Amino acid sequence: MAYFSIVAVLVLPFVCGANGLDPTSQQVYPHLYGGDSRTHLGAVWTTDGFQTRCGNTKCAVGFQPEAGAALVLGDIIEPLSNPNGTKQTITIKLLKDGASGDWMVHCGLNQREPTLIGRYPKSLFPGGLADRATHIHIGGVVASRTRDLVPMGSGYLPTDKAMSTSMAASFSNIQIINQNGQASLLSPNLSAYMTSADTYSVSSVINGKFFYGGPFQLTA
Repeated sequence: MAYFSIVAVLVLPFVCGANGLDPTSQQVYPHLYGGDSRTHLGAVWTTDGFQTRCGNTKCAVGFQPEAGAALVLGDIIEPLSNPNGTKQTITIKLLKDGASGDWMVHCGLNQREPTLIGRYPKSLFPGGLADRATHIHIGGVVASRTRDLVPMGSGYLPTDKAMSTSMAASFSNIQIINQNGQASLLSPNLSAYMTSADTYSVSSVINGKFFYGGPFQLTA
């Protein structure tokens, strides 16, 4: 079966134009990983509005891994969260280096302090992201060539019950860092884009946190 399920942070310049960067994401993408349906740490960048793109470290130029990094793009993320048990977390931090202009990618698993895993050189992005990001999109996307519904996040819709029991997946402590290095929690007054809200949905942002996912409904 051809399908994928991705949870990502997408960084864009100006009006969703030429340059784009998904610095790190959690991907279930069998076609990309040779039939492997486990969850991987992945990333992609583009300079033509995602008409073409380069994933992980597959291009001659692109993401530059940090020597000795604890995590590498393409790594399998294990163990995964259990909706009825232990929850796993991944912390992602993307910073623009003031000296080089490169986009520095940091990751940490299960409350560990994020460490540098690599960088996207400023030279990759002619204009736009070479200077700054003005649009950030956070969420999930799924697709399938069959009628089967592909789980997003934990697979549970963010109903009141699923959120109160942490059965639904979430993004938390989302902070935006401005050009002066000052961080602030994500604004609660944001619009959400959903193509099929009855099947896959997202909650409101409260204190820098929101829940998302689907298509299953928690009834008990």
